[in-house]
Amino acid sequence: MSTTKKQEKMEISKLEIIDLNDNSDANAKKIVHASSTQGFLMFEGHGFTEAEIDLLFQFSHDYFKLPLEEKNKCVIQTDNAGYTGMGVENLEEDDLDRGYGDPKEGFNFANFDLKTGIPNQPIPEFWQDKMDIISKTVLKLREALKKSLRLLSAGLEIEGVDGIDHEWFVERHHDDHFSGTTFRFLRYPSPVNENASEEEKDKFEELNVAGAHTDYGTVTLLFQKKEESGLQLYSPITKKWESVPYVPASAKYAAQNEAAPLIVNIADQLCYWTNGHLKSTIHRVRFPRELLDKGKDRYSIVLFAHPGDETLLEPVPSKIIKDIKGRGASHYMEKHGVSQTAREHLNNRLGSTYGWKY
Repeated sequence: MSTTKKQEKMEISKLEIIDLNDNSDANAKKIVHASSTQGFLMFEGHGFTEAEIDLLFQFSHDYFKLPLEEKNKCVIQTDNAGYTGMGVENLEEDDLDRGYGDPKEGFNFANFDLKTGIPNQPIPEFWQDKMDIISKTVLKLREALKKSLRLLSAGLEIEGVDGIDHEWFVERHHDDHFSGTTFRFLRYPSPVNENASEEEKDKFEELNVAGAHTDYGTVTLLFQKKEESGLQLYSPITKKWESVPYVPASAKYAAQNEAAPLIVNIADQLCYWTNGHLKSTIHRVRFPRELLDKGKDRYSIVLFAHPGDETLLEPVPSKIIKDIKGRGASHYMEKHGVSQTAREHLNNRLGSTYGWKY
C-alpha cells in the first residue's frame, strides 16, 4: 500500500472550538473537558484579522530568504532567543541522542517585558522596523491567553477566599513576571521540488519535520493558515495519530472580520501543575501532500506561553486536582518535599532538546 493511501486513511481530528468571549459556566466546563481529553482545542474570539496574520507570514517568508550568514549574526543562545539553523533542534523525544536535529529553521523572540511585549535580546536588522507589530501581536495573544486561563480556573473550580478564584492562573502569568514565554517563527523547507516523482513524495510524506514531542510551557497558541497543514497529534482518546485540519472562522466571527480560530494545545507545565488532569498531547509535523505536490516550504508562527520563572509548580488548589495522587506536581512534592519552579522545569526540557547545561 502506498504512503499516499495511508495518509488518506489518517483520522481527521475534530477539535472543540472555545469562544473566548463566552464566560458561562458551560463554556468553562467545555474548555476543561477538551483540555483533559484531547489536549488540543481551538480558540475563537481572539481578535486577529486575516490581514494581520498574513502580514506576519509575509515577514516570515522574507526573513528566512536572507543569507545564512545574516541569520547567524543572532544565533540562538541558552536564553532560548535568536536563530536556530537547520538540524539544530531535536524534538524527537524518543530519540534525543540520535545525533541530528529536525529539518527546519526558526527565529525565537524571548525574554519579554510582558507589559510592553518588547523582547530583551539582540534584534537582527531585518526585524528592527517590525518590532512594533511583533510586540502588539504578543500582547494580543497574551490577552487571548488570559481569557482562556480565567475559563480554566472557573472550570477547574480553583478555590479562593470567596469562592472560585478566576485569577489564579492569570496571577501566575502576570505581566510583571519574567518568564520563558517565546514567540517563534518557523520554516520547514520542502524536501522535494514540484517535479519530484510520486515515489519520492510518498517517502517524504512519512518524514517527521518536527519530531514527536510535547511542548514545555502552559499553553501553546498557533496561527492557522490555509495550505499550512501538517500538524498531527497522537490522540489520548483514539490512541492513533490524527491530522489537525484547517478550520475557517465561524459565521459569527467571520462577520466581525476575525481570522480562523487559533490552534491551541496544553503543554507540559500545565499538565504537571494539574497532576496530569489536563493533557499535554504528543504531536509532530509532517509535510502535507498539497505542499509536496507544489514543492512549497511550510511556515508556522507560534506563541509558547509560560508562567513566571519563580512560580512554584505546586498542585493547583482544586478538589478535582487534589483527588489525583501520585502524579505530576503532587508526586514531585511527595518525593522531594519541595516544588519545582517553572524555570527549573523549563531548563530541564531545554537541556534535553539542545544539549545545554544550566
